[in-house]
Amino acid sequence: MTAPATPDAALLRWLQSIPAVRCVAPAFRPWTGAKDAAVVPITPVSGERFARAGFAGNVLAGLTVAAGGATGDTYRLGRIPSAHAVVLHAGSEAQEDSFSALVGGAGAPPRAVAVLPAAPRLSGGIGLGSTRAAVETVLGAGHAKTLCGFDVVRYEPRPPAASEAEMWFFYRAGVVVAVARYEAV
Repeated sequence: MTAPATPDAALLRWLQSIPAVRCVAPAFRPWTGAKDAAVVPITPVSGERFARAGFAGNVLAGLTVAAGGATGDTYRLGRIPSAHAVVLHAGSEAQEDSFSALVGGAGAPPRAVAVLPAAPRLSGGIGLGSTRAAVETVLGAGHAKTLCGFDVVRYEPRPPAASEAEMWFFYRAGVVVAVARYEAV
């Protein structure tokens, strides 16, 4: 059986039920299709610091293919029950784009997916549960906008390159509850 080209309606409804995704859908636009990323101001960060803050290791290891195929994005999903979190990925080697997110506050998806023993971390050891101070040690001070009870910071490398890249951090009470990273050439 071939995976559908995009996530099905039940999976998308479940995704929209996750508080961070429902609140700031543009941060998760490869999955949500939301367009307006201007809802949160850009915090510039050096390209070198941005590059060093990627997910450590192989974030795709063990994720379930939820949708996609050889010609477009492949959507992957895994859950971390102990952290009430999920890992979302959408990417295409052919189109040279990659999106990965770690999102807390997530219930079980509407279908069976890979169960991961622990949440992935970003280089520098930051991830779910990290303090804002720890993130800002790696990326620099961020300009937050408060939305739906989250302080949301959006980083983009500066000066801008030919590619597109951004990283979103969601904090609740000064602690990371979601991270989304997108890059496209």
